[in-house]
Amino acid sequence: METATVLIADSDAVWTSSMARRLEVEGYRVLQARTGAVALYQARMRRPDLVMLDPDLSQLSGWEVCRRLKQSPETEKVKVVLFTLRGEEAHRAGADGYLVKGGQAEPTLPPVRVFKHPPEGILEKFLHRRAIAA
Repeated sequence: METATVLIADSDAVWTSSMARRLEVEGYRVLQARTGAVALYQARMRRPDLVMLDPDLSQLSGWEVCRRLKQSPETEKVKVVLFTLRGEEAHRAGADGYLVKGGQAEPTLPPVRVFKHPPEGILEKFLHRRAIAA
């Protein structure tokens, strides 16, 4: 079985590294990006199974990265989750769901909202293992 790849794009290096370690322990391959431009580039070049975006990324916002990924035929199938409390805005940006990001040192992910039911592939496995789907 092929290892699923998750791209985490967040400007908080400590939180991102902590989250990456937790996902790697669960068997995921993890890519990291600190800016929206790098996240978009990595998503286009590396084609991760799941992209987790902070909306407030520099250079290019997470909202814009999500819109561009979902509008491109090459990346429209990539599952995208935004770290936000603004679920309606995440839905309008084309995200597959949103997560409320937890504490800085110990990342926690619930609650989660998935817009398209049922979630497919990596998103379904990720949600099953990490959070509660609404």
